[in-house]
Amino acid sequence: ALPEPADATRFLDEMTKCAAWLNARLAAKPDSPEGPAMRAAVAAMAAAAADRPASPVSPAPSDAATTAVKSALRKTQDAIKQSSPNAPAAPDDAIATALVAAGSYQDRLEMRKKILDELPKTGVALRRQLDKDPNGPFAAALHEAIDSIDLVVGDPAAQVAAAKALGSIGTGRAANLLRKAVEVASRSSDSNLQSVAGAALRSADRYQSEVHFIQNTFAGLSSGSILVLLALGLSIIFGLMGVINMAHGEFMMVGAFTTYVVAEAFKAYWPGAYEFYLLAAIPAAFIVAGGVGFIVEWLVIRHLYGRPLETLLATWGIGLVLIQAVRLKFGDTLTVSPPKWMEGGFEAAPDIVFPLNRLFIIAFCALCIAVVYFMVNRTKLGLMLRATTQNREMAAALGVATRRVDGFTFALGTGLAGLAGVVVPLYNKINPSIGQEYTVDCFMVVVVGGVGKLAGAIWAGLSLGFIGKYIEAMLGQVPWLASGASVIGKVLVLVLIIVFLQRRPQGLFPPKGRLTDA
Repeated sequence: ALPEPADATRFLDEMTKCAAWLNARLAAKPDSPEGPAMRAAVAAMAAAAADRPASPVSPAPSDAATTAVKSALRKTQDAIKQSSPNAPAAPDDAIATALVAAGSYQDRLEMRKKILDELPKTGVALRRQLDKDPNGPFAAALHEAIDSIDLVVGDPAAQVAAAKALGSIGTGRAANLLRKAVEVASRSSDSNLQSVAGAALRSADRYQSEVHFIQNTFAGLSSGSILVLLALGLSIIFGLMGVINMAHGEFMMVGAFTTYVVAEAFKAYWPGAYEFYLLAAIPAAFIVAGGVGFIVEWLVIRHLYGRPLETLLATWGIGLVLIQAVRLKFGDTLTVSPPKWMEGGFEAAPDIVFPLNRLFIIAFCALCIAVVYFMVNRTKLGLMLRATTQNREMAAALGVATRRVDGFTFALGTGLAGLAGVVVPLYNKINPSIGQEYTVDCFMVVVVGGVGKLAGAIWAGLSLGFIGKYIEAMLGQVPWLASGASVIGKVLVLVLIIVFLQRRPQGLFPPKGRLTDA
């Protein structure tokens, strides 16, 4: 409902071009028959350009000034045609262009006039609704809507009160409206409203800064949780077994497509139970990804222990095989519909909304981390795993079936990657190459955290998730960097990791004692 400066700017630009065109013709032929009409048109455009709004909701140029410009330009057109009836119309006729711009500008003014006529009626209806249920679930939204209307069409006292109220509310909608109110108050020379709205805008902007920080923190926690879950499996495989598993992201992809198959099966055979398909998808993804990992370890990896570069090449080839196999079976891009209870979000405060699917991802990853940490550090299987990876000969001498432990260890790591694949389809489309987006990040997490240290993987994964989101948000504030903020942010994170490893090459949690040389 408030005047949009861009609309007036476009119209004024075309008037400026038209006035220059008319003045050039007048200079060439000052005594031409159409001269008086042209001078009148130039004067009308100058008057429209000098027009100032009478109030914050008044447009400038006004509708009357625009009508005067259109009338003068049409008379000029007629005068030119009468003076040169046989002359063809010029393709760059500035008068015709200015008339089109004036018509478009008046259409916008008419639309705003209709809105302004309806706003008081809407305000009355909203107040009536608020009086019926002053403490209801929609009270905050009703207050904000009523204050917004008062800021636009209220009397000066109501506008000042509304500006203060919107500043205390601080939502993004309120901030945008206050910003526009400051602009129109400046153009209409309403210094009181400009001062009050400016102070309210600063308050709203401070709140929005807090909102953005919380949102970036939550996004960092969400992405960091997925990185941690992936990195836990890679930490077991790379850190404890010494295998550079370049196919780790592809095992996550296997888990994602297993989730897709389970979801489609529920849709086809048990549509009424679709809300609970994750209860079947979670164990299925772990078993399938872990089973594929066990087979890969039995066929390929166990013949390459102690040769890390050869494991790198072998697992890279295995990753390509998995990608092409899945592409042949499923195609390129697929989506998995989340359960209905995961749609929407939880609003903790105005503009602070936590999506339910992201909350589930964080809770799920936290549960998986707790289970893995307990299993590795508090169970017999974890004891045999750690014993085998730290001193294979001693473990074998004590009766540990090291070959079997190797297979189960690799299967555990790939199964954890499969569990990460369960949550990825909840917020992103899946394709056979999706795992390649995460493999390098996982290796960075493992190296920064400390090779073989599960606690290091947890801390490093969360830290890189937070740092990446904060850097991306800061770059987004720079206009000439905003379009590439995501890519530049990843590069800066990589630079920070390189600098960190120069000072602490063994990561956040370096091995101690006899394990230092292991």
